[in-house]
Amino acid sequence: MKNPEFTSIDAEAIVACDKEVVALWETYLKKYGITLPTRKTAQTRIWVAILLLLYKEHKGEWIHKDDIGELTRLVRPDLGHDQQIRHLKREGWNLETDPNKPGYHRFYDPYRPSSEWENDRNRQVAISSDDFELIKETYSKRCATCGAEEGKPDVRYGSLDNVVLQKGHRDPAKAGDKDNILPQCQFCNRAYRDDFVFNEKGRVHAVASLRPVRLASAKVKRMIYDFLKEHLGD
Repeated sequence: MKNPEFTSIDAEAIVACDKEVVALWETYLKKYGITLPTRKTAQTRIWVAILLLLYKEHKGEWIHKDDIGELTRLVRPDLGHDQQIRHLKREGWNLETDPNKPGYHRFYDPYRPSSEWENDRNRQVAISSDDFELIKETYSKRCATCGAEEGKPDVRYGSLDNVVLQKGHRDPAKAGDKDNILPQCQFCNRAYRDDFVFNEKGRVHAVASLRPVRLASAKVKRMIYDFLKEHLGD
């Protein structure tokens, strides 16, 4: 096990935490439309119990997916070694992945849905193809962020694939209606997804997630901390 401290967790503690998982879901997450993993999807249910146990009793320490797999097999020895923990985000659980250490996860705030899941729900308000064609015309059928032209390869991305304009969200936390959509090439839309708010010219206007902050240098993090402390207090 990568973290010897987790060897103190046994099957009994994990099974006992399952009751807390159900209570947490019923009280805090059900109202958002998040589905509670059933016992038929036992592997996922056990992951949630382990992560909640760590959040409550181990101060939310990071845990590697291999360690989660080892703990999972304490309860279900028949389960395999391939633990795709990151998929919990897609189901709405507020899983955080360490950007600097691949394979490490923890619950960020288990009492709220994942922000990515909420953003994806908001994106379900779709505009028509005709409306998007009109929006693309407004931008001369170019990516609002980098200017790449639709239907042609762009050497800046080192790819021979033709540029495909996608429905980029100016604010990823808002619904995908006409006022919140701008055309972005597949490269920009993938690179900036969920992290930033854009103005009408496709330029970054504000930060929309914590990921850029986590990846920032210590100097920038200190600047952000000082700013927040001054404006929000301790």
